[in-house]
Amino acid sequence: MKWDLPTLLEPVGGRKRFHQPLARYSSFRIGGSADALVLVEDIENLKTLQAIALAHDIPLFILGGGSNLLIRDGGIRGIVVAMRGTFRTCRVVPCADEPESGCQRAEVHAGAGCSLSRLAMQLAQQSWSGLEFAYGIPGTLGGAMIMNAGTHLGDLSQVVIAAQVLLASGRVETIPSQDLGLRYRGSSYPAASIVVGATLRVQQGNRDTIESAMRESNERRQRTQPLWLPNAGSIFKNPPGTAAARLIDELGLKGTRIGGAMISPVHANFLVNVDGAKATDVEALMQLIRTRVYEAYGIELEPEVRIVGEEG
Repeated sequence: MKWDLPTLLEPVGGRKRFHQPLARYSSFRIGGSADALVLVEDIENLKTLQAIALAHDIPLFILGGGSNLLIRDGGIRGIVVAMRGTFRTCRVVPCADEPESGCQRAEVHAGAGCSLSRLAMQLAQQSWSGLEFAYGIPGTLGGAMIMNAGTHLGDLSQVVIAAQVLLASGRVETIPSQDLGLRYRGSSYPAASIVVGATLRVQQGNRDTIESAMRESNERRQRTQPLWLPNAGSIFKNPPGTAAARLIDELGLKGTRIGGAMISPVHANFLVNVDGAKATDVEALMQLIRTRVYEAYGIELEPEVRIVGEEG
């Protein structure tokens, strides 16, 4: 390690772990160690951490919920950040401009560390509708904002009003949704910025109807996705006009295995960790799929999973 991180990070509050294995923080259960893992509790400590990283040219990686992520076997250099504390709070603010009919709309102010699925459930229990599609999506709101996470039922772009972002200057800025570049599994944020929260729109609904829709969506996931094995969700984005899973399935690749990683027999666009898989196993399977799909269809599959870290 070229930085004296224990000394440099002394001004930062929160739990700090050095040479920390990251596999347990990844839904894939794969990955080497971080030079430093910092569990940040509030915005002031995050600002301090960001300033130290920028001043000393130390890479800063925001971990989120560890889903939709493949951490390479050599681990991550620099500082890995997990948002805790105030970043996991949520506040619902009902509208104030409908005095006759009663409030039918609300804004949700939630921190980037909130579990997306838990947030959807919390809102449903209060009869707020809008995030039904998000129930069952793993990971945090911050990561979901970066990915514009969604399902066949919808995505975050449909409910986002604004994002709260910590800029490289150390200032927190609210950026309206139209300036976030939200698109299919992607977005555009200022360079070196960190999503710290979001404002979402919801509307009043019937709790039973909302929870029924969420149960149905979750049951569909249970039937069609290998959720009982470590995975990172969909590995590839769907190409225009088709589905990555269909292309992979048509080539008879379900069940193909390299090392401890396998193309799921249940869902062809899921790679699963069946026996102590390494990141190199997963990347080799990804390359096999991309090569075979391109040879057969002339389609370049684009990874949806984010690959970070160094090779082992």
